[in-house]
Amino acid sequence: MNVSVKCVKYSGRRLQSTFVPRMVFPDFNIPTSDFKGHQKKAIQRAQNLLPQLNLLVELRDSRAPIATRNLIFDYLSLEKKVDRLVVYTKTDQCDPAIIASLNKWHKEMDEQYIMIDGRSKKGAKDLLHILKWKYDKFLQKNDPGKKTVGLPLGYRMLIGGMPNVGKSTLVNSLRFTGYAGLDHSDGSKPKKVAKTGDQAGVTRNTSECIRISDYKGGLFLYDTPGISLPAKAMSKQRMLSLSLCGCVKNNLVDPVIQADFLLYLLNLQGKYQFYTHYTTTPTNNIDILLSGLKKQVGMTNENAAAIYWTDSWRQGRVLKSGLRSGSKKSSKATPALFELEPILENFQYKKTMQEELEILKGWDVLSQPLLNKREKHLSKANTLF
Repeated sequence: MNVSVKCVKYSGRRLQSTFVPRMVFPDFNIPTSDFKGHQKKAIQRAQNLLPQLNLLVELRDSRAPIATRNLIFDYLSLEKKVDRLVVYTKTDQCDPAIIASLNKWHKEMDEQYIMIDGRSKKGAKDLLHILKWKYDKFLQKNDPGKKTVGLPLGYRMLIGGMPNVGKSTLVNSLRFTGYAGLDHSDGSKPKKVAKTGDQAGVTRNTSECIRISDYKGGLFLYDTPGISLPAKAMSKQRMLSLSLCGCVKNNLVDPVIQADFLLYLLNLQGKYQFYTHYTTTPTNNIDILLSGLKKQVGMTNENAAAIYWTDSWRQGRVLKSGLRSGSKKSSKATPALFELEPILENFQYKKTMQEELEILKGWDVLSQPLLNKREKHLSKANTLF
């Protein structure tokens, strides 16, 4: 892939030079898929639920909007003609420059989307307001006679996306927001309904129907496990982006390779000031950066230093060069993109999505039943004879 970017002039204290970032990232040998059995079950469960759903809510990470787009939900939405809303999470760490691109891309695809911080009350409140509006529009179009009372079974939604994009966190926030302001003197205060964690794969099964509001008969949703893409729809570059977002397990991709990919992306975005307190000047060499980091933080292990650095970015704890933690001038979250595509000048969103959907066509996991353990063992045994 050709990378078209401008070289940025870096002015240091002792020298002035034009730093040229790497145009190509090395082709390391890394796994290209993290698709598991419980994810296959989740897809089949979603297929069974589709006929009774009114809306499919797909979550994506705003720091990697292309890599965290799950084509399986495109397929399911088109197959059953279910309305879909795209929700970008972690916008407190989103680069403002991506917003214009998102507007353009979704307009091309005729898709509705919203950007929120799923952990904030405001983000949950804004999304809940839109879900109520979608419910009203659905009633107005399909059943005007029930415009005031709502559907007998309420408005039903399924929330899905890649692992660790914030689905369960958002479900809890929506439930707390939906029941905020009600009288809880009887001890009926809503409890946390979805298990959350920092690692991918915390949610293993599709939830039962969760009521998040009593609006017009109720707003209900199903929380699903994070679903990865099969290897045929993945690439090494996409896997690296998902690793930086925390959408796959930390030990799946070598931490130094993750750190090197992050350095590669930061240099292309001209964000040298966020690491030059370790290196003095911009660099394309991850060993130089990690060596400087180890000295400042007091580490000796290279892998530990790489994990420390990538985690700092993943959790939005990175400070500008020269600032220390706790400084009034330090930013709470440093915006950056964790993938290459939005940085490219010639990137075509619609064309890329259409090509990826063609790859996924005919994928048998969407129709083939799961084998139980006994059938798996028999199948393996038969191949021996």
